[in-house]
Amino acid sequence: MLFSCVRCGHVGFDEVCATCGPIGRDSNIPLDPAYYPEFQYVSQGVVKDLLRKKRTERELRATLETVLAKYREFEDPYFVNYMHLAGQAPPERDDLHLFHLVLVRLGFDELLDLPSLTPKLVGTASFRFQYDSFVARTKGHLRSTLEETLRSWIDERGPAFREDLPMLLFLIWEKQLMLGSITFNPTSLPLVPEPEHLRLQAICEAIYLDIRVSRFKTALETFDPDRFITIYRVDAMGGYAFEEFLGALFTTLGYDIETTKRAGDQGADLFARRFGRRVVVQAKNYAESVGNAAVQQVLAAKTFFACDDAMVVTNSYFTASAKELAEAAGVKLVDRRELQRYLDDYNQTIMDQAARDNAEPESSADASTLLTST
Repeated sequence: MLFSCVRCGHVGFDEVCATCGPIGRDSNIPLDPAYYPEFQYVSQGVVKDLLRKKRTERELRATLETVLAKYREFEDPYFVNYMHLAGQAPPERDDLHLFHLVLVRLGFDELLDLPSLTPKLVGTASFRFQYDSFVARTKGHLRSTLEETLRSWIDERGPAFREDLPMLLFLIWEKQLMLGSITFNPTSLPLVPEPEHLRLQAICEAIYLDIRVSRFKTALETFDPDRFITIYRVDAMGGYAFEEFLGALFTTLGYDIETTKRAGDQGADLFARRFGRRVVVQAKNYAESVGNAAVQQVLAAKTFFACDDAMVVTNSYFTASAKELAEAAGVKLVDRRELQRYLDDYNQTIMDQAARDNAEPESSADASTLLTST
């Protein structure tokens, strides 16, 4: 079984969170409610076990089956919508208690005797949503061999593979793939024994290192230094060139860009849209500090063009009064320091793209050796 800790988010195969330890025992939620401790028989001594164990286990199984049936009945829309609505509730409102009462009114009477199940079922529903999303993103990487699967997946996931590896192994086990390459323990916990998990982690690290080396080698061979933008190249740009570069920069960072006409732009140099929000941007390539006027102009443009947000970007800095006005009006200010951080992300994206466009990672002898070892 797969477990997720609601305290720290760690995903693994152990009943006790490997990060939180015993303190996180009650917060480690299984993907399958059948693994809740409430439904596991606890020994009461030799004599009582002989007299009561079988009957108690039957009762636990019967209760579990009823709970699972009602959980599936109410999962959609109640559990699904609760996860969305609870995140929007005011802090003082106890939505979990309200949700518990809703379920009881719907006929989930078992929660009256087992009230601790309500937050656990919510945790399982949330974990199931997380896992299903992971499966949707990952199933296209499944190949005929373990190395091919890991290489394809890690090539896309990057260093996040370290946190997500247990979910990938669980997906492989669920689909009964590549079983000869992985030692599973389906009859007891943990599903993947610790030594096997460590071996697979080592394989992943070797593959990831090989991918990084291959990409960096390609970047060294193919990267065009003229595409690398320093803050000093930005300083040398004219006003229109700076606006055009900001359009390219925000596009690289995931925004949809709409430029404006050169004259009569009403204080708007470009529009950036992401996550359904439209941002009007004022670009100021200045040698001196940017004052209140730029903030006032972008506020006017925000109203005129009915935008959701407003931003002023400069290669310089802002005056104290400009910062005060922007804070009061909710205008985002990007000064030289933050623009440098944007440039770092832009340049890294350009280099990563160059590596992806020009090479497939070479096979790793170290990873192959690990895969054939036991």
